[in-house]
Amino acid sequence: MKRALLTLLGLLGTAAAADYATPADTVRTGLADAALEVGYDPAQAAQLVQDAQRTYLTTLDGPLRAQAPASASTVREQFGTALQAARTGDEAGFAAAQSRVWTAWLGGAYAALERQVQAGNAGAASDWLQAREFRVASRFTRLNADATTAVQALQARKITPAQALDAVRADLLDGYQARLNGALAALKDARSKDYRTRSAEQAALAQGYFALLAPAYRSARGDAALSATTADLQALPASLDRVTRDLNGFRAAPLSEREQRLRAGQALRFLALVPVEYARGVSGDAGRVTVKRDLEITEARTFLAGATTAYTDLAPLLPDTRAVQATQAALAALNARLEGAAAHRDPPTSAALQAAVTDVQTQLEAQFPNAWKRHDASGDLDVIRSQLNNVLSAVTAHNYEQAETARLDAYATLESGPEARIAVFAPDLKLRLENLFWNGETPAGLARLIRDRAPIAAVQASAAQLNAALDQTGELLGTEQAPAAVATNAGVIVFREGLEAVLILAALMGSLRRPEVRHLRRPMWWGAALAFLATAGTWLVMSGTLSLFARFGERLEAVVSVIAIAVLLVIMNWFFHQVYWNDRMADFQKAKHNLMGRQVGQWVGLAVLGFTSIYREGFETVLFLQSLTLQSGAAPVLSGTGLGLVAVIGVGVLVFALQAKLPMKKLLVWTGMMICAVLAVMVGNTVHVLQLVGWFPVHGVSGLTLPSWTSLWLGVYPTWEGLTLQVVSAAAVVGSYYLAEGLKERGLKRRLEAARQQKAGDVNGTPARN
Repeated sequence: MKRALLTLLGLLGTAAAADYATPADTVRTGLADAALEVGYDPAQAAQLVQDAQRTYLTTLDGPLRAQAPASASTVREQFGTALQAARTGDEAGFAAAQSRVWTAWLGGAYAALERQVQAGNAGAASDWLQAREFRVASRFTRLNADATTAVQALQARKITPAQALDAVRADLLDGYQARLNGALAALKDARSKDYRTRSAEQAALAQGYFALLAPAYRSARGDAALSATTADLQALPASLDRVTRDLNGFRAAPLSEREQRLRAGQALRFLALVPVEYARGVSGDAGRVTVKRDLEITEARTFLAGATTAYTDLAPLLPDTRAVQATQAALAALNARLEGAAAHRDPPTSAALQAAVTDVQTQLEAQFPNAWKRHDASGDLDVIRSQLNNVLSAVTAHNYEQAETARLDAYATLESGPEARIAVFAPDLKLRLENLFWNGETPAGLARLIRDRAPIAAVQASAAQLNAALDQTGELLGTEQAPAAVATNAGVIVFREGLEAVLILAALMGSLRRPEVRHLRRPMWWGAALAFLATAGTWLVMSGTLSLFARFGERLEAVVSVIAIAVLLVIMNWFFHQVYWNDRMADFQKAKHNLMGRQVGQWVGLAVLGFTSIYREGFETVLFLQSLTLQSGAAPVLSGTGLGLVAVIGVGVLVFALQAKLPMKKLLVWTGMMICAVLAVMVGNTVHVLQLVGWFPVHGVSGLTLPSWTSLWLGVYPTWEGLTLQVVSAAAVVGSYYLAEGLKERGLKRRLEAARQQKAGDVNGTPARN
């Protein structure tokens, strides 16, 4: 009866909120307490294991069996193994069983989470998500809430179950791979010190964490590689070197492009701070170096740990494995030197440590692709946050002099980077940051608190307010557009330019329908196909070329965007003035008729005509899309490009295959108006970037506060320059249309009047005046 009730509770897990995290933590704590008693009081250890097992069976086993029966079976089995090891005083055996209980529970909870997300049961998914384990947190690796955000969005029906599942997997697998790496590192350390029990514990943890990553490993490496790596893991700790080689280059949750840039920035920035902190902590020259401030040495080690963690995340993505191994060895050597300094054992001079750090920095610069070196304001904010943690550590140690130094370091980073960029875009936020860093009263500024030797609670409260303001700063500094908006703009551009290409081909081939000349269409088709391939090649060449200048970041984006806007303005004005179409089509038709009259080179000439008529559109499209890519990344641009191409192909099939008569003029007009809207968005974002890099003046609109979606979707920012130029660009294009129409109408009236006068002169027998 009891088992049936537990099973029913598991089946009803999705109907009401359930707390799996608290009993799971109780179980883990109970096993940890038992581990302390195994070697001293086996009977007490066995009792603690039974207590933990009872908690598991009454609260967790039923729900887990309902969702992941295999994992539930493993947990029960390993509880039995742990109990037997506790009774016999087998410390190593107990440590391994304890680890397997925990990782089997995590594996089952993760499987249950995936099932509920796939089914769209956000409430049940949220319950199981509580049972997750995060990567080890530090000031440099804040807890990732992407999975929580995704489940909340799923509950609000803002995303699909498939999208939520992708986010959940990326978040949790990243954490579990970090835990796997940590277990292997701890195993290496324990083996070097001949710690048998700890080695058994860490080996079992590594095996359990890898089981969670096994599906991703199979997807990346195949079944044979999975079997070999699993066998190597089972042979731990003796097979540690083989396991390390097996996992080299594997990443269960690929980093996004922005995450790659962020980690690269962290590695470089944190590494640069290591010698700065170290120099403050030591004094003396070679042979007479003494440590005068232990806290500074600790901070140097912490920054090095942050840089090492960021580099470890990136290492699987780097192609030169030998260079990666050399850098990892150099980082390990740096850490060893700092450990020695922390123990007051042969500390290096400041100059020697600086030289060692510079060598590692050179290695990182050589290994990181240019795209990773683009300036990201998030990196500056991470440094500021880390220095705020230094402030809290110093105040906790009652070292207010050191706290003031850390505060000044944090403010210097803010002043040289983010603060200058938000001075006009968010003056109220700038003032708030200034008050929190200096002598604000409500809440109290850090400078005031440090000067008054305030208690740690007061400093923590102001630091929390400051971190919240930094989060808001990070949101405001982003120049990315909403992915859906970028994809829409890319699709509009591709469809508009593609529609023009279809119309050109249709016009050129319109007179080649008769059987005796129909064969002349073939070389034009070949030319058009080559133009399509050349456009793809142009995309690759232009992307590669721009990547060489990626280190210029927003400056490069500004230049390319200005060029794209200039070309787009010219094209729009050509289109609305009809000079573009009339003259261009006349030139194409004239070239075609000249070629048809020749016998020699006719085929090549028509192919070239087809190529040039299409490639121009392709080149313009690539230029516009590169501008969007620099602003928002390749993924949303390529998705919009795909949709635009599908639409163009559909129109092409209707025109050429089905001989449908589409309202091409109306389509061109409507897409032209859509492009006009895209132009306004591009102008707004480009002006914003120009202002960020200091190439354009900034005058904020007093009292105007806009929601964040206006910048993400419309490129609208509260500055006079941006708003004015957006209006002017749209007005220039639309106004030129009406101006052209007016000029055309007046010209027509003059021609009609001249014709009327000519006719009147002929009737009267007198010549008409010109």
